[in-house]
Amino acid sequence: MALPYKKQIKLAQMPLSIGGSVSTDFGDVLIVPGSGCNPGRGTEERLNLASSLYKQKRRKLIVSEGTCFPHERAGFSKRMVTEWGFEREDIFWDTLSYTTEENVLNAQEFCKKINAKDAIICTSKFHQLRCGILMWKHWVGEYEIAKMPKEFIELDKEEVYINKRGRVLKLEYAKCLYELLYFFD
Repeated sequence: MALPYKKQIKLAQMPLSIGGSVSTDFGDVLIVPGSGCNPGRGTEERLNLASSLYKQKRRKLIVSEGTCFPHERAGFSKRMVTEWGFEREDIFWDTLSYTTEENVLNAQEFCKKINAKDAIICTSKFHQLRCGILMWKHWVGEYEIAKMPKEFIELDKEEVYINKRGRVLKLEYAKCLYELLYFFD
C-alpha cells in the first residue's frame, strides 16, 4: 500500500542518521553490516566510508553478508583490495548473518577471537539508528557509528525511498520501533 506523496516526503525527512565524527586513533575493527558481494549504491557508500577510515588507520574489516557464495566473495575481495584499498589479510567475512542483529552478534564473537574491543560501524544514514540500537543492546566494549560524509552518499534517502513509495523506509522505522520495544528480550 503506497503512502500519499506528502506523507512520503514527511517520512523521508525524519532523521535516522546518528553517526558522528570518529577520532583517527579510535577503533580496532571496522564493521560494514549487510554489505553484500554484488554491491548496490548503499554498499558502495558503506565501503567508501570504511575505506576512508581504514586509510587513516589500518584496522581489521568485518564485512557482514550471509548470502554470498564463496566464488562471489573471492571476486568481491579482489575489488575491495583494488578499488577500496584494503589489505586482503585485514578483510574478514561474516557469512552467517542474515539480519542486522546477527551482524552485531557475530561481529562481537569475531572480535573476541582477535582480542578487539572497540568498533566503528560504517553504514548508510538510514540504517544507523537501528544499528546503533542493536550495538547498544549487544556490544561489549566501545563503539562509534561513523558519520556518512555527503560526498560518499550515493542517493539521499528521500530519492531512494520516495521512488519505492516509502515501503523500505516505513519498514526501517518499524524495525527501529521493534528494537526499542523489545530491547530487554
